[in-house]
Amino acid sequence: MAAEASDTNIEHVINTGETIIAGTLSLPQESLTDSLVIMLSGSGPQDRDETLDGFKVFHHIAKHLASQGIASFRFDDRGVGGSTGNFGQSTLRDHTDDVAHILNYFSSHKEHMYKHFILLGHSQGGIVAANVAVEREEIEKVILMAAPSVPLIDIVLYQVRQEYTQLNISKALVEKGVSAHHRLMWAIENNSNTEGALENFNTTVLSVLTASPLHQHQSKPDLKKLADAQTREFEIVYALPSLTSFLYHDPAKNIKDFNEPVLGLFGGKDLQVTIDQNKDTMEKALLTAGVNYHFSTFEHANHYFQHAESGLRKEYPTLDKQFIDGFLNTISSWVVHNEVRQTNR
Repeated sequence: MAAEASDTNIEHVINTGETIIAGTLSLPQESLTDSLVIMLSGSGPQDRDETLDGFKVFHHIAKHLASQGIASFRFDDRGVGGSTGNFGQSTLRDHTDDVAHILNYFSSHKEHMYKHFILLGHSQGGIVAANVAVEREEIEKVILMAAPSVPLIDIVLYQVRQEYTQLNISKALVEKGVSAHHRLMWAIENNSNTEGALENFNTTVLSVLTASPLHQHQSKPDLKKLADAQTREFEIVYALPSLTSFLYHDPAKNIKDFNEPVLGLFGGKDLQVTIDQNKDTMEKALLTAGVNYHFSTFEHANHYFQHAESGLRKEYPTLDKQFIDGFLNTISSWVVHNEVRQTNR
């Protein structure tokens, strides 16, 4: 069913038979394309605006697209806002099926019918977009916004390494910590010697915390409590289907089977899905696919494509809640004209 909202925004509620998907259709005054852009959010349970550190990422993209003659749909993740379901227990297959339900809904909707779709996947949403694109013929284009092209396990381990490096401990201890995370994820995934992996994780985390100058003011009992708390936390996190179903999935295998043009967007100060780790792999897959593609790199952009100084996570809440110059126009010009007409970075 659909209920009219103010301006060009229309609330849609999609009943899949298993869950409810609630979202907002943003319509332009005059359409310059007959395709509908569907936005897919990154990791963790996100609302339809993909509100990250107070920055409504998808809201701003939808508003710009409408001003440029492009319709879009953004939706609440499972268990968020108007959508039902359990996000933590949802898998890559579930997320892919949710997008399929959205495609089916708008393909047959009497008032707002679309036959062509463009997927815009941000971060982990890019993995979902790639999975959908190889399964559905009505996907016309794909926009990969800071999206991984390597298995998520590689991204997670890179982020762990970066986090431990910032603790000012030895390289050997950094790598011991990374291995402890890797062994724990592997043990949980394969249900193999999980107890031993947890014991090793706890011991290693305690060593990391003890060695870090950042924790020198804490007593040994307090550090032990902190290590125990982190062990319990990661035992839960690394067992969630919403993570484990992505960990060893290789997005490049989907991308190399693309038939659609691709716009790849990268932030020069993105420390979560880095250019060095992902761009070359993505390009190799796209060259194998033989499709048209365009890459745009925004030198001073972080993972949310805000203008950043360092790109570190602690900086995010302090930044202006707007995109870096040229970012929005890069998307809209490519959608309408299949080329990027603005090069400001």
